[in-house]
Amino acid sequence: MNLILKIKQHTMQLKFLLFLGVTGGVFSGLINMLLEDKNQFVAIFAVVVIDMIFGVLQALKSGTFQTKKSVKALYRIGAFWWLLATVLIIEDAFSFASFLSEAILLPILVFQLISVLKNMSLLGIISNALLLKILKNIDTHKHTETIEDLEELNPLPHE
Repeated sequence: MNLILKIKQHTMQLKFLLFLGVTGGVFSGLINMLLEDKNQFVAIFAVVVIDMIFGVLQALKSGTFQTKKSVKALYRIGAFWWLLATVLIIEDAFSFASFLSEAILLPILVFQLISVLKNMSLLGIISNALLLKILKNIDTHKHTETIEDLEELNPLPHE
């Protein structure tokens, strides 16, 4: 009877050690991947933190500061990091998905930077005219086509 208990105890220990080994291997791979792409994580952190700083300064200036809103930056960093980690895992697993981090995270970073510019404008650090010029220059390609260029792209007759 004592022998059966010892065998069961050793089996449980073996299963637990096997579980720890597999889990350690998976997490070491994740940590290695995160260290290789640390600059992307730092970029997300920097953009969210600078947006938070200027947002808090603007809220303090206007007298509308709320602690709940300022803590949202921490949640935003966590969510963006989680999204980036997931995308990097997918890119690592499937070579044909190498565009995902740029396609998904670049718009997020651009919107965060636009938010920084808006908060800087509300604080008076940059003028509204400069902000409008920056925003206009972001999308210059939309306003450069002529009617002839558009007709070349669409040769169908217009009714």
